[in-house]
Amino acid sequence: MGERYTITTASPDGALAARLVLAGEVRFGPSYYALAVGGRDFGQRMFGEPLLWSPSSQLLAVQEWLTLDYSAGPITALVLIDLAMGREATVAQATKGFVVPETFDGAALTYRIDYAAKVERHTLDVAGVAAWAALG
Repeated sequence: MGERYTITTASPDGALAARLVLAGEVRFGPSYYALAVGGRDFGQRMFGEPLLWSPSSQLLAVQEWLTLDYSAGPITALVLIDLAMGREATVAQATKGFVVPETFDGAALTYRIDYAAKVERHTLDVAGVAAWAALG
């Protein structure tokens, strides 16, 4: 779709960049994107914006879309990507809502879940994440 439909966000240390390339948009809803980070492509997976780098540039928090089905969704997840270790972890999921990363503060990640009628805020201890899997 061209560069004008690409959102590029550099890591704080400037060593990597995350690129969201417009893939489409849902009916009456937001756009979704393909993700590439530091030369790694995430295939057919779909992502929303915004994305958030940790201050150390080790972690990237992204909103993954798990469905485009208008009647079932949105179903989104918050995924932490650790490129240095070659791993990822899904740390939150919402049905009929959007999981949005907000801030990293030390070992804590604050995120919110935006539902139609309410907003929930959560804090996650990143050091306590155990469900890491190898990047595919």
